[in-house]
Amino acid sequence: MKIPDYFISCDWGTSNFRLRLVETDTLNVLVEHKTDQGVKVVYQKFLKQNDINQTQFFKNYLESQINNLDEHHKAGLIIAAGMASSNIGMKELSYGEIPFNEKGDGLNWEILSFKENLDIVLVSGVKTETGMMRGEEIQAFGLTKYLESYQSGILILPGTHSKHINYEKVKFNGLKSYMTGEVFELLSRHSILSNSVEKCHWINKRHDAFKQGLEIGFTDELSANLFSIRAKHILNDSNKKDNFYLLSGMLIGDELSYLKNKDQKVFLAATEPFYSMYKLALETILNATQVICFGDKVLEKALLIGQKKIIQLHAE
Repeated sequence: MKIPDYFISCDWGTSNFRLRLVETDTLNVLVEHKTDQGVKVVYQKFLKQNDINQTQFFKNYLESQINNLDEHHKAGLIIAAGMASSNIGMKELSYGEIPFNEKGDGLNWEILSFKENLDIVLVSGVKTETGMMRGEEIQAFGLTKYLESYQSGILILPGTHSKHINYEKVKFNGLKSYMTGEVFELLSRHSILSNSVEKCHWINKRHDAFKQGLEIGFTDELSANLFSIRAKHILNDSNKKDNFYLLSGMLIGDELSYLKNKDQKVFLAATEPFYSMYKLALETILNATQVICFGDKVLEKALLIGQKKIIQLHAE
């Protein structure tokens, strides 16, 4: 198959949906469209009806949104990453296997007919015996462009379930998943600590509280210190907004504490505010020369690079 001049990048997460019309050669984004109709929401809507099967229901939503992309008719393929290939998505695909490399060995994908002259390439996630991910593998796949000059290291992709991926000689050969974001959500909104924290923006005046949390998290005594947030609030009237970042620091510090004695490179790829928070945390326990950071622009580009690589594999 000939590589198309344009493709549609579909990033369908649990909570959000995004389409971009992309020029294949340059990876320039011509137009973008976003909604809050993530896989979870669309799946719940699917369950409330009995007329259409799951795959077609998701295809129908996708088709309705593609019409919001100007000149979408230019596209030759839709490359769908993320939760679209999960059991609550368009069609469940089995996980690929780690290790996988910059050539795509280890990844799985499937071509679904969509409409005339436009197919969907559905990409699965990857797994180990103890971890799995969907969507981040395409980002990692694309990030090899930026990592190829390094021999080895650990790639960190923060999020609801942060991923730590072992990298060696343009191959990813290990994975750890940390529920840091989800645990933070549970503790800050649904635990007894919820009355002692208040969500706020990441600004300079909150950095000291975050650093205090990091110090606690790095001690490997997270559980023994969590209740101190409530105690400080009740007994000392501590600031709830500071407590928000104190808790965040504790959890991120706990996630990263195993790196204290590592002498290898650590690659961070994240959007704000995770980028600044994890960068500060990593530079607290590692030599500055060990920490290689990639911001939101690189991470955005990495997804498109990874999707373009899938197109190239599909064309072979």
